[in-house]
Amino acid sequence: MSGKIRLATLVVAATMALSGLALAQDGHFYDRDYGYRHYDRDDYGYNRTAFRVARDFGYEDGSWVARRDIAEAKPYNPFPRGGFKHEDHGYRREYSDKYAYREAYARAYREGYERAFRRY
Repeated sequence: MSGKIRLATLVVAATMALSGLALAQDGHFYDRDYGYRHYDRDDYGYNRTAFRVARDFGYEDGSWVARRDIAEAKPYNPFPRGGFKHEDHGYRREYSDKYAYREAYARAYREGYERAFRRY
């Protein structure tokens, strides 16, 4: 009987330790530009790659629209519009969290727009 209790205790302890390792892989990271964000251990959730893609597309799109606005003598408007109003250019389903992608894209879009508009 004592051996069975000891074995059961060992199994429970091992299960708790291994589940703790799995849970520790999901969490948050601090992104210098966007603050604390969630990441998923299996990379199918929203992760650093998705932030990088959102920032790259958003920044490039924003700077392109700013250059076009300047060329057409349009007023300053750093908010995504036209073909970019959905804020999902470059998004793929495996990034999972479309809302977070849109947020990162829009922030980078505004930054790209502002820098390009100031430059000219």
